[in-house]
Amino acid sequence: MKNTKNTMTAPVETIINNETAFAVAESYKTIRTNIMYSMPKSKDGKVIVMTSSAAGDGKTTNVINLAITFAQIKERVLLIDCDLRKPKVHRYLKLDKRDGLSNVLCGFTDLSKAIKVGVRENLDVITAGETPPNPAELIQSYEFERLLAFLKTKYDYIFIDTPPVNVVTDASLAVKYSTGVVLLMRRNYTTYEMLDDAVENLKKVDANILGVVMIDSKEGNGVGSNYKYGKYKYAGYSAYDTSSGSDRK
Repeated sequence: MKNTKNTMTAPVETIINNETAFAVAESYKTIRTNIMYSMPKSKDGKVIVMTSSAAGDGKTTNVINLAITFAQIKERVLLIDCDLRKPKVHRYLKLDKRDGLSNVLCGFTDLSKAIKVGVRENLDVITAGETPPNPAELIQSYEFERLLAFLKTKYDYIFIDTPPVNVVTDASLAVKYSTGVVLLMRRNYTTYEMLDDAVENLKKVDANILGVVMIDSKEGNGVGSNYKYGKYKYAGYSAYDTSSGSDRK
């Protein structure tokens, strides 16, 4: 996915569908496979948090596309917009934001009403809901923990979109309930200092970092377990590129 004006101004058009370029669709399938093999088997659903270091790097687009890709293999998938400060999932998927996560956690809306069923085949969505004055408090609440525990009995995979981990604490709080975390970065946008800070913030909460997804990459950037960003080597995590159609290790 190249960094074009269309990508930045019309993110709805970057959501994968039957007309998505083969290489892009295959890239997400490769990421899906690697994520699936990076987590232990469990009887309950797996919770995957996606975050990034900074705003404006395509995080929401990519978590939606990953959720759709998992749903394509007949898994029961739920996508939750946990960015209660600047939610975007509802806009990208053309859904009503109201009666969402914040409303459920505050007891104003029943869960059955908040779940948007069948947004795509095998994919349900919970939007962010009304913007609360205390997003972090809601995410670290017992109600949120109890909600996820219940949803894990109903879905195979739960994807959570969170704010950037370097900006607010919300992502770090959500990590507490996750099976793993996927960190997103954009070439020529995310600096290595930003990436390093994001990893350190996730390590502080004992996050299970499943890998790094890089967008706007070009061939020959050395994307892989020893990931090179400029002159910086980022070792220890696999990195996957959504624009190449392959996992380059």
